[in-house]
Amino acid sequence: MLASPIECSAEPRSVAGPVLVISLHADPTTLVGAPQNGGVTIYVRELARALAREGWPVDVVTRRDDPRKRAFETMDGVRILRIPAGPAQRLPNDAIAEHLPEALESLREIAAARPYQVVSSHYWLSGYLGDILSGERGVPHVHTLHSLGISRPGRDPVTRRRVEIERRLLKRARIVTLGRRDFGIYAEKYGVVPPRLAAIPAGVDAGRFAPGEARVARRAVGLDETGPWIGYVGRLTREKGIDDLIRAFALLRERSDRVGLFVVGGAQRNSRVPELRALAEGLGVAPWVRFLGPIPNKKVSDAYRAADIVAVPSHYEAFGLVALEARACGIPVVASDVGGLRELVAPESGGCRVAPGDARAWADALRDALDPRELVARANAAVCADTSAYSWPAIARRIMEFAAAESVALA
Repeated sequence: MLASPIECSAEPRSVAGPVLVISLHADPTTLVGAPQNGGVTIYVRELARALAREGWPVDVVTRRDDPRKRAFETMDGVRILRIPAGPAQRLPNDAIAEHLPEALESLREIAAARPYQVVSSHYWLSGYLGDILSGERGVPHVHTLHSLGISRPGRDPVTRRRVEIERRLLKRARIVTLGRRDFGIYAEKYGVVPPRLAAIPAGVDAGRFAPGEARVARRAVGLDETGPWIGYVGRLTREKGIDDLIRAFALLRERSDRVGLFVVGGAQRNSRVPELRALAEGLGVAPWVRFLGPIPNKKVSDAYRAADIVAVPSHYEAFGLVALEARACGIPVVASDVGGLRELVAPESGGCRVAPGDARAWADALRDALDPRELVARANAAVCADTSAYSWPAIARRIMEFAAAESVALA
């Protein structure tokens, strides 16, 4: 029988800190939409801040990817420690894997100087390090997969290594999954039923992400105050579906000549923006597509509120944090019918799901959602949608309760 998620009690058992959070591939201080700064980075940053607010001393260890960044800084009560792992420049995740031994030595030095009580790791690169450190220090290791190597196309050497490491983590670590949809994959694809498993979603900061005035938000991010606007927030990789969205937008413009599209995200170097701008030009819609680049984290809520509709066209999403944050701002979401988006985007919260990669279907869905009467109904539903179950402090407590559990019997 498949494992069931752990149900956490109302009174969480506390773990005395400090807590070591490993996010090797993504620096939580990076601008939203920059390379390797998607949902995982936001998740790590907000979880660490919530843990600190709840009273746990927290260190986040990440890779130093820029020589201008300090090796140590504090953020909202969280210590950020940047360690060497290859050259101090941005590297693809697969390339970071070559530098795990160097990262491990730095982590050992850090752990020797502070008595961590819990290790929380994110993504397989960090999971590998957390597994070793947890065994050496004799402390619980809570690992959040975020995505699955088994879902990647092809089986190159790095992917094969990743799958084996994830299989080992499923057997040894306390596994947090962001939803129930992956339970069957663990058994079917990895051949593992995790002995310790909890389904705990990502969260949203209700103090930052809340409904607001669209015109004010548009001025804040540099957009014309008139609309309607479709918004995209995130990395500009192909698997996030941004190319598909631009193609769908071109089809939409054939029937609606007022709508615009703005895109938040992109790198300062080696950016895909020129490529995507060329795609928009080739489709004849470049004048109506605005590339805003990565923006400061404090302005992300303005980006959501600036949109009439937020589009999440990803080919795969473990959770779909953009959809949750947009929903908290009272903005309807049109999203791909994949992964965690199936749990977050529904008609009762003003949302709509579409097959990923189908430009015609996306154009039709966006046109229907932007119909003035339909838009008012969707916006009202989004504003009324309850996001209280996604409070970051509550989620932080649940994760720490899970870490404190000595053993959990699963049906």
